[in-house]
Amino acid sequence: MLRRVDRLIFRVPNLESAVRYYRDALHLTLNRQDRTVASFFLADGATELVLHTDADQPAEQIYYLVDDVRDLYRRRDELRLRFVQSPQQASRGYRAAVKDPFGNILLLIDRTTEASAAAAIEDARVTKGVLFAGIEAAVPPRRDALIKAYVAVGRTADDLPYTPHFEKLYADYCAQYGQTKPSRQETWRHLLNLRKGGKLPKLGEARSEPPEVSEDAHAELRLLLGEDIGRRDRLPYSEKFDQLVESFNRTQPRRLSPHLIWRLAAKLAK
Repeated sequence: MLRRVDRLIFRVPNLESAVRYYRDALHLTLNRQDRTVASFFLADGATELVLHTDADQPAEQIYYLVDDVRDLYRRRDELRLRFVQSPQQASRGYRAAVKDPFGNILLLIDRTTEASAAAAIEDARVTKGVLFAGIEAAVPPRRDALIKAYVAVGRTADDLPYTPHFEKLYADYCAQYGQTKPSRQETWRHLLNLRKGGKLPKLGEARSEPPEVSEDAHAELRLLLGEDIGRRDRLPYSEKFDQLVESFNRTQPRRLSPHLIWRLAAKLAK
């Protein structure tokens, strides 16, 4: 099923310095570069190394090439594959995530639409919301529209992730865009930037409360959060948070919704 490593993705603090190092010191071939992302080919001429500077994206990822992600998803019960992220379109195919029986996440990607995009590079001009596989392109915020949608739902930012209220806000916000719309993660990020800039109206305290869980559950969640405990605002609507929810619920006597786990994470970080 796994044909080869398709790409390695690393976050770096400075793209220009990283490009010089991998190009000049390690003698990799620079494939393409823009303001925040660069990619190289390894010696086999097929495997890519992708460097990026987005603090909201994972620090390291490995994508494995498969023949057809959607076919694997359709046959997941037969193949005993546990998908934690369903197939999503990339520029030249589809990508998804599978968890093995030992808790490891395998990121899968195929090239099933490569013929129709033979001359294209993997950026937002080919598939909306995708820069390189696993790296999102930025959609500019529309601050006035987002503030209006935020006031309309009447819930504080901490009260929104993974609720029908967020979905209402997201739908109203996306309605202000054309063909290229922000993802849920980008919408959340736009909202956080407004809050950090003091631009969001005060709506009082969060209405939902963190659930009552045991001390062992608190300790398990703290362990899963790791270094992200102080950066929990970046987690909602990310693959990392999806994986955290799955891992945490495996340790609990009853499953908690992503919203309740978010409220627990927010409480731990204070």
